[in-house]
Amino acid sequence: MAIKEDLNGLVRLQEIDSRLQEIEDKREDLNQAIQNVREPLTALEAGKDAVAKRLETLQRDTRALEGSIAEYTERIQKSSEKLPLITTQKEYFALQKEIETMDREKERLEETLLTNMGTLEELQEEAADLTKRCTEEEKNFLTKKAEMERDAAAFRTETEELQQQRKTIAAGIDARYLAHYDKVLLYKGSPAVVQIVDGNCRGCHMTLPPQLFNDVRRGDSVITCSFCNRILYVES
Repeated sequence: MAIKEDLNGLVRLQEIDSRLQEIEDKREDLNQAIQNVREPLTALEAGKDAVAKRLETLQRDTRALEGSIAEYTERIQKSSEKLPLITTQKEYFALQKEIETMDREKERLEETLLTNMGTLEELQEEAADLTKRCTEEEKNFLTKKAEMERDAAAFRTETEELQQQRKTIAAGIDARYLAHYDKVLLYKGSPAVVQIVDGNCRGCHMTLPPQLFNDVRRGDSVITCSFCNRILYVES
């Protein structure tokens, strides 16, 4: 009777271990799904950061341009005020040429500034749009993440319950058979306990010797497959 109880316990243990592995696989899939769901938000955030850096650079360049234009304006004004005070024609023409050169440079800077201002406006609009889209996508992500985390919480609860059941069942199984079960599970993976169907081991699908089948059916001891070493049982 004890052998039958041990076998029943091993079969139940395998059911629990199979479910635990299934849950673990689902949890891994869930973690990956959370990452996948976040990818659109991550891409938008990266785009938003890139635009913010471009804005920062352009704003810095714009401030530098405004400073240079102000400097040229001041220099042109001071030079223009000197013109009437010059007494020689040579000095007058030289200063006038210098003023014209500064005027041209100032005009070039002003054109660049206008271009920058236009680009700034476009980038600010793009940044505002990305901010809005990030907010919407983050809300969408958090909603989906919350749903997935509820599933994860359910998996954790079920895992804890199954582990407790496993502990209780394992405590009632002969230590020798439990050790063999754990060894097969470690080296061959699930299943470690298999049925004999039509004279074949359901683990390795090899045809078993008739005497081995009879020994399993008699249930006097726990029998393992002579080919794959898995624990064998037959439906009573």
